[in-house]
Amino acid sequence: MQPLRLSIRLLALAAVLLFFSLVWLYTREFRVFTNTIGARVLVPGAMLVGALVAAAVLYALRKRLTPWENHLPETLTIAVFTVLFAPLFVSLLNRAGGEREYQKFVFVSEMPYLSSGYGLLKDEKIKPSGYRLTVQEGERVYRFQYKKQEYFPLTKPGDVVELPVRKGVLGARVLELE
Repeated sequence: MQPLRLSIRLLALAAVLLFFSLVWLYTREFRVFTNTIGARVLVPGAMLVGALVAAAVLYALRKRLTPWENHLPETLTIAVFTVLFAPLFVSLLNRAGGEREYQKFVFVSEMPYLSSGYGLLKDEKIKPSGYRLTVQEGERVYRFQYKKQEYFPLTKPGDVVELPVRKGVLGARVLELE
């Protein structure tokens, strides 16, 4: 009886560690979502696929989970987490096998931004938290964010710039500036 209790606790600990790892990975993936061309289609599509996968899993486990009233927490956990974490897995899948190439865009602007969780302190030296790049491709205007450095300090609006873009396996393109 004692080894069974220990294995259940270890399994619960592993599940908690997996959950926190997935949340950490998801927060790191938000930067990729802001720099993905086609994210407005990719994320809702991933959530729809996640809902279909959750429905299929629940259908496969229907005998195990009956009566439904007694297994509501398990059912909701499967449904909610599958739908919420689907965009993470789809984004990782999209970038997994894509090719990196330089694509031409028309430069519109590059502006520094300041992000401070608690405001500025008196006499604190202000330095940008990152940069927002606005470019145009045909009639579409795209806005990207990156943190490392200003890439186009001397570029004027209307100039053509080449940006490193990874064309994903699922068709969404991801800007690869850091």
